[in-house]
Amino acid sequence: MSIRTYIFALLTSLVLFIAVILSYQSARLFIGSFDMVIEDTMLKIAEQYPEQDKIEQKILEYHVTTDWQKVPQQVRDYFPVIPIETEKLHTKFVDWAYIAPPQKIYSILVLNRDDGQVFVSKFNENIHQEMEEDHDGEFFIDPMVMIVLVGLSGIAIFIIVLLYVFKKVALPMESLQQWAKQLKLTELNNERPDFRFKELNGLATLIHNNLASVADSVEREQAFLSYASHELRTPIAVMRSNSALLEKVNPSPSEKERVIRDRIQRASLTMKSMTETLLWLSREGDADVPIDNVHLGKVIENTQAELTYLLAGKSVSVSVDIDDIEVSLAEIPAVIVLSNLIRNAFQHTQQGTVTIKQQGHKVTIVNVESNQDAIDNNHEELGFGLGMQLVEKLSNQFGWQYEITQDSKGYQVSIIFS
Repeated sequence: MSIRTYIFALLTSLVLFIAVILSYQSARLFIGSFDMVIEDTMLKIAEQYPEQDKIEQKILEYHVTTDWQKVPQQVRDYFPVIPIETEKLHTKFVDWAYIAPPQKIYSILVLNRDDGQVFVSKFNENIHQEMEEDHDGEFFIDPMVMIVLVGLSGIAIFIIVLLYVFKKVALPMESLQQWAKQLKLTELNNERPDFRFKELNGLATLIHNNLASVADSVEREQAFLSYASHELRTPIAVMRSNSALLEKVNPSPSEKERVIRDRIQRASLTMKSMTETLLWLSREGDADVPIDNVHLGKVIENTQAELTYLLAGKSVSVSVDIDDIEVSLAEIPAVIVLSNLIRNAFQHTQQGTVTIKQQGHKVTIVNVESNQDAIDNNHEELGFGLGMQLVEKLSNQFGWQYEITQDSKGYQVSIIFS
């Protein structure tokens, strides 16, 4: 529930409750006032009538008598015994809906005098008919109905005013919400809109400043990654070229020298992969990445061949199953993804098999570990490192379908380049 809806419902309920209470009190006061007038009239009649030597008498619309049995039968039907409370009006309404006049009304008042009790009564069994005759051809609204209508009108006016106020207040808040939701790092230099209220403008400034701070941090990190990866490319290229030159100068080195050369070669390949990973992590968007027709099978063969050094000293068999299909995709990101997936499979297999299968756009890599100690160590690892983060990022960026599953002996990774 939004704040706007909550406050509106709360205030409306409060005003509705107050209006009901006030309307009820107004109706009670209205009825009570009539009762007071009638009671006062009956008391004065009871003090003066019936006249001497008379048992009963008709004064205006009131019946006065000193004999209970002379009280009209219609009144005694609803008051079968003499009311205990004297000098007080007793009234009985019949078929009364509260907001409309009753169908019938019966009233009685008892007054104790020195010469005995006096009973003043009045009844009317045709109230609706009399009202129609009195207001024949006229527009008439019962006072009780008028009270209800006034109360409802007050509630309606309050709701309309409340909606107007909410609209005036809520529109700037909704504008602030939309502005904050659509605000981008590239738009931070644009002029901030005015949201009318000082508090909302202060909140907008706070959001803008915080996002600007985040943008500065992101920009510094991206610049660092970009500079670091570019600066590292030169020494890595020197290492790889010198390593290749050594192979040409002396293709048959001693056993110790061969170990050193292989170590240098592996280190340079690892550093090359890391710098490419850092560089791609610092990039945003794929608009400048060319899409070419790529022989995916050859890319897989070349990539796994470059990474076979990771299997040195391990009892791991590699199976590669590819076809001759050409796939339209961004080649460099695809090479980085495949390199990281194959590297991950080779690194997490100490003794077992690695199966790489490519069929059309889909590539599946499965590594099965048969060494129990290696399985336990793999389960204790918390993730796949920076390279697998890059795989996930590039897959999302280019819309490739990427899925990884794990069982007790290894991993299966599937990616569809489409």
